[in-house]
Formats: sequence, structure tokens, C-alpha cells
Amino acid sequence: MYKVSADTSEKEKIIGGILTIYQGGWIVLGLFISGGIFFLANMLFLPIFSLFIAIPPGAAFAVVFAFYKKEQLSFATYLLYRYAFRRKTKRLINTLTYRQELKEQTTLFQ
Repeated sequence: MYKVSADTSEKEKIIGGILTIYQGGWIVLGLFISGGIFFLANMLFLPIFSLFIAIPPGAAFAVVFAFYKKEQLSFATYLLYRYAFRRKTKRLINTLTYRQELKEQTTLFQ
């Protein structure tokens, strides 16, 4: 009998065998966004107009973050990596010449 490790490359489809917990969380967050917009728009408009105003932003948010992949990464992970990369220092110190007195440099500035 051989022991075979579990395949962890795919995420488990927990919610109804269709969605991962990650996707379900983004959809619930999209519902909360739609609910908040509906609540605010309901003060200004009729409920049916508020519904038409509230659904598209929440649905777009949920669909993009739950299902869209960019370069084999989920969209949220891609945005986090992109933010971290942009914050990274672009000018690194050259340790071979750092704090060394170079003859060309001293003659230029005197």
C-alpha cells in the first residue's frame, strides 16, 4: 500500500460543490456593497429605482474579485503583489562604490 499525499494545488469547492470559500466570501461582500448602496439610494429614490442603482456595482465587484484571474492569480492576490512591487525600493545602493572616495568624483566637485 502506497501513501499518496493530497493534491493541494486546487482549492476545495466547499459551497455547494461549485464555489470555493474564497469565492463565496467575495460574493457575500458584493451583496453587502449592494445592500449598502440600496439603503442609501432608497432614501432618495423609489425602491425599484434604488434596486437598479444598487445591483450593478456590487455584482461587478463580486464577479471580478471572485472569478477573474490575472496571470494565474486571483485578482485580489494580483493587486496585493502589484502594490507590494510598486512600494519596493527602485534605487538600490551599489555596495562596491558606496562611501568610497573616487578620484573622478573628487576632481569634479572641487
